[in-house]
Amino acid sequence: MSSGSGGTGSGLGAQLYGLLPEVYRTRDNGDLRDYLGACGEVLDLVRGVMAQRLADAFPDHPDAQGWTLPYLAELLDVKLLSPAEPEQRRELSQAVSLRQRKGTPGSVAQIAQDVGQYAWDTEDPRSEPPEPVYLQEGWRRVAVTPRVGQPLLPPESLGALPLPAGAPARRHPALPAATVDLRYLSRKVALPPRGDGSSLPPLQENVHGIPAAPGHFDDVSRRTPDLRRPSARQGQVHPKRVAVFTLPRVGFFPPGWEFGDTRPLPVPPEPSRVLPRRRQGLLPPEPESGDYVLENLVLPEGVDVIVGNRPLVMRNCVVQGSVYIDVPDTAHVIEDSIVTGMVSKNLGNALVVRRSAIGDLLLEAGTLDVVGATVEDSLLGSIESTALITLLSVTVLDTMNVERCFANDSIFAGSVIPRPGEGNCFRYCRLPEAALAAYTVEGQPAEAYACTSEVPRFRATAFGAPGAGVLASDSGARLLDGAEDGGELGAYRHRRYALRDEAVLARLRESLPAGMSAILVPDERLGLALPVVTPPST
Repeated sequence: MSSGSGGTGSGLGAQLYGLLPEVYRTRDNGDLRDYLGACGEVLDLVRGVMAQRLADAFPDHPDAQGWTLPYLAELLDVKLLSPAEPEQRRELSQAVSLRQRKGTPGSVAQIAQDVGQYAWDTEDPRSEPPEPVYLQEGWRRVAVTPRVGQPLLPPESLGALPLPAGAPARRHPALPAATVDLRYLSRKVALPPRGDGSSLPPLQENVHGIPAAPGHFDDVSRRTPDLRRPSARQGQVHPKRVAVFTLPRVGFFPPGWEFGDTRPLPVPPEPSRVLPRRRQGLLPPEPESGDYVLENLVLPEGVDVIVGNRPLVMRNCVVQGSVYIDVPDTAHVIEDSIVTGMVSKNLGNALVVRRSAIGDLLLEAGTLDVVGATVEDSLLGSIESTALITLLSVTVLDTMNVERCFANDSIFAGSVIPRPGEGNCFRYCRLPEAALAAYTVEGQPAEAYACTSEVPRFRATAFGAPGAGVLASDSGARLLDGAEDGGELGAYRHRRYALRDEAVLARLRESLPAGMSAILVPDERLGLALPVVTPPST
């Protein structure tokens, strides 16, 4: 017999027990409560199965299981091209809408935004560019002969700023003038907000003027068709091509990363963010017990983190100094953080670094049989170690001087001091030609397997600059898809930059009319604030 002291253990069981008349609950010695609790558990399972089946029927439902997406895609006749599950869910949820608008400029821009994920995840939302993607149709920039008597559309319908009163008719934006008017500057401008605070779409000022930045998204000057092979630098002015200008990939260093969120408190909650926004703060003292936890902090410039007693757990922080670890018999973790200086570990167990950027990594103690540090999905300026180190999807910009190393899907862009015969293992990595030859015996892979010596091209090579360590789109194929899983090598394999670009182009090939092609053009000017002008009186 039950003592009746336990609960029902079920939400429905408690509801059933609460619906009983008071006399039954008073006389119950616990058996009735336990019986209804067991019934409630069964009903909870049935309700859970029904709720899960309902959620699985909608790809945008937060509780929908990922394994159902291919079946829903087959049902809707959608080919999933995005490399990540969140984008695949958006592809399915918007499949019908995009199919109805197939080939329109709006659908092309939406595909690029949803699949490519070009928006910058800045710490201060006020510095996030409003438009990560800008579409420019090639036929609009081809120089053609004007037709006499053709009616001219109003400037606003062409995305142009209205002309001031009394302006010559030859300045009308609808005229296909191929001669640049040297008296005016052509640029994209923003308009003052409406009375209710809502923003107006930007317009092009002086369509026929001198381009403020030739070759960028706000260059609308007329040209003869460019018959060269299309790329991010050429071949965009063509009636059969569409230039998709995007924000460039910035990697670990979006604009303002060194300042954090500077908005005054309190700030509205953001449940959709994976990590909270970093804010400036002071370094807390090391505790006497437990872990030394640092979270969501931007420390002042020049402040060093010195750990001498407790295990360090650093998550989502910016240290504009160095980190010194001198604690025996403890493990340390650094995740989603930026350290501009050095991370030095003298004693202790393994250091684990995930999704972080570190200026210099120094391991001064350890053996060749015990892993001294494991670095995953991270960017390193340089690395020096006397212990065994494991690198998984890591980019090293400068020198690597390691006694023994296990590396996979990594890029060593600088010099590597080879130490063959120590039991190293490099798989699917980029190594300098001299180091690759040292780790290879008579042309056969000894300590290097499926590696390449292609020279990487980065958007930026200076540590801390936006785009540092991010592979450029014109890098070699062995770098862009040479990882073990078919992704790109280096620190940003987990962000799938190259796979996202390929998915955008593949999706646009299905969406654009036959014979047309899309070109992805990274443009840093999309991240700049537009000058605000007042429309002239007409």
